[in-house]
Amino acid sequence: MRCSYSEPLLDGYVDGILTPLQRRRVAMHLRTCEHCSGLLEELRVIDALLLAPRKLEPAPNFTFKVMAEVRCERRPHAHLHGPAPLPVLAAYLVFGWLAIGSFFVFGGASAHAVAGLLHAMLVDINAQTIALAAVTGRVFGRQSFDVTAAMGVLLALDFLAAAIFVTAYTFLRGRRAAADRSL
Repeated sequence: MRCSYSEPLLDGYVDGILTPLQRRRVAMHLRTCEHCSGLLEELRVIDALLLAPRKLEPAPNFTFKVMAEVRCERRPHAHLHGPAPLPVLAAYLVFGWLAIGSFFVFGGASAHAVAGLLHAMLVDINAQTIALAAVTGRVFGRQSFDVTAAMGVLLALDFLAAAIFVTAYTFLRGRRAAADRSL
């Protein structure tokens, strides 16, 4: 048997998964070939190392050393050089609506088809809104207007809260950036 035939079978020989005929051929080859016998011993050592459980212990005072390194590091700064989110959002909306408008102006037949589809969807939404209003009127009776007004007030309060949050975030972010620059 040649080394080129037995070398790929050495893993199976170590694991004991070869057929009896293959096992005999590899064993006969190992008796005469020092190279393959050396490979077999290396495989057995590697298998023994892989099967032996090892418990890794951190170095003494590991936590202390890491924390000392962290304390020596410079404090990370806020990412001041990136674009502000509100102007980026505004630019996105402007360019998005320009692209949509350009499509409807220069789109030809496909633009007319999309416009027809949007019109049909709006008519359907309008019909569903009217049906919902009728059901709401039956559920809430004479108080339907009050419920609708309350929902409108809640939506307005949600919008106002979101606007206050965005304004406060922008204001505080500017102050934080100024404070970080002064350090």
